[in-house]
Amino acid sequence: MKINEYYYHLQGKDNFVTKNHTHNEIEFIEVLSGSGTVLKDDRAYILQSRFLYIIDARKPHIINPINCDEYVRNKIVINADAFFSILSSCELSAVAEQILTSPPIPTQGDMEFDRLFATVAELCGSGDSTAAGLAWGYVLQMIERVLFSTQKKTVAAGEVTMIKEALNVIAQKEGMTTLSEISAILHVNKYYLCHLFKQETGITLSEYLAEKRYEKCVFYLTRTFYSIEQIAFLCGFASTSSLTRFFKHKSGICPKDFRKLHTNKITTE
Repeated sequence: MKINEYYYHLQGKDNFVTKNHTHNEIEFIEVLSGSGTVLKDDRAYILQSRFLYIIDARKPHIINPINCDEYVRNKIVINADAFFSILSSCELSAVAEQILTSPPIPTQGDMEFDRLFATVAELCGSGDSTAAGLAWGYVLQMIERVLFSTQKKTVAAGEVTMIKEALNVIAQKEGMTTLSEISAILHVNKYYLCHLFKQETGITLSEYLAEKRYEKCVFYLTRTFYSIEQIAFLCGFASTSSLTRFFKHKSGICPKDFRKLHTNKITTE
């Protein structure tokens, strides 16, 4: 069973594709430095330093580092059939889905993952077939460590319900709400709610609310004839300049220029 790719402290550009793609492999990527976004299992995560991302590459996925020169990572890519075979041999088939769909796993302060990546890369790169075979033992250690981490961090059923209720509040208010308002409605400490939300989704509640507000801005800009001043009011901004700063940060261009690029989409309400 061949480990298809193995890198230790790989820096710079990877074989990136510019759109979602699939292949019959499982990827283990520990980010050491860099920032950007990750799409896996139909969910978007922030690319963060000292987090381990396990990607089921049979499903559409993509990693978008903001700056490739700053993107440093450990990486192992395994044939999917080999991955499931090793789980089966260790009677771990039942937890495969849990491992593959786990949110990013923090590795800050845990040098064991780094050691395992280094050992696998050294064994696979030795040119010795026996040594390469031994690498699978370390891959298994990594899988077991991942399993331990995901089980340890699984959110209790009641906490999952709380997160769903928070999402329902946000949906009912069309994203126009605040952390304080959500916590008051749910009668829960806002810091505790933030912790649960980040643990379960991989992003902060503030980031999620900002994304919903951005979606609302895009809707008004591309689907209505409201003025920028009206849109600022409807989206909860104190002024048009506040809307412009927010929107330019999210999209790279100001609301007026964005609207010009999408005038063909505007319809009369």
